[in-house]
Amino acid sequence: MNLRNVDLNLLTIFDAIMTERNMTRAAERVGMTQPAISNALSRLRALTGDPLFTRTAKGMVPTPRADALAQPIRQALDLVRAGLTDATSFHPDTSKRNFVVAMGDYCEVVFLPKIISILSVEAPHIQITALAPAGSTLSKEMKDGTVDLAWDTLPIDRTGYVSEIVFDDRLVCIMARDNPLAQARTLSAQDYETAAHIRLDPGHTYVHAFDRYVRHLGIHRRFAVEVSRIIPMGYIAAESQYVATVPYHLALRFAETLPIAIKELPLEMPRSPVYQSWSETLKDDPGHRWFRNRLKEILRAPTMAG
Repeated sequence: MNLRNVDLNLLTIFDAIMTERNMTRAAERVGMTQPAISNALSRLRALTGDPLFTRTAKGMVPTPRADALAQPIRQALDLVRAGLTDATSFHPDTSKRNFVVAMGDYCEVVFLPKIISILSVEAPHIQITALAPAGSTLSKEMKDGTVDLAWDTLPIDRTGYVSEIVFDDRLVCIMARDNPLAQARTLSAQDYETAAHIRLDPGHTYVHAFDRYVRHLGIHRRFAVEVSRIIPMGYIAAESQYVATVPYHLALRFAETLPIAIKELPLEMPRSPVYQSWSETLKDDPGHRWFRNRLKEILRAPTMAG
């Protein structure tokens, strides 16, 4: 599609209809007449080759195509507005911006509740959307504005992206409280090697690095079960005689509700950092700058340490 042939005002009209779900209110929102809004919708339909909205007794119902377009168009409009205003004009107390963060379930459980607790007071109208990391398509989604931030145990090390450490964790071993290993004061390397382990899918970045490091030390673990997500590891460990290796702060969350014991690893292990990464195209966006800096401040606060 050649953008020179697209009236970008149509995006504002699309966003108004998507928000109001009513043609009259959408017209009032953008300061146009209802016939003008209807004409604009016809042009949008021709442009996209999709009806976009269906008129019903309950209002204008978006099609799946409209639902897919809504978030990218809203983010594009937010970026344009930010670029045309003063760099200090972002006001978190009144902003209704949606910030999209790609993060795994470890980050969702350990960090997201604290972030939401604080920002719900400081920025009560913003929305935070947490998405699972999209693998090979993540960098593209960040570049086109679909994803604002990515959190992972590895940085995005390529031109056009910025990464920084926002949190530093360590790995520990968890097990059921009635596991014989839980009665020992400390774990030995032999205890750790001969135990039956719960393995997280090695496609996860920190798992791949950890497995490689442990094998380098000459320790060969026996895996009794493998899971695709980290949260089930705590529940399996609590209800079996298997052990799991997880980040310390996630182990603390497990221990709040599950009968598990936490043991330090009998190995000299490197730390397990969490990186925050974003596209350089957003580095001067005032809202994005506030959001990423505020998240970093929250994660580095003493209450998150340990």
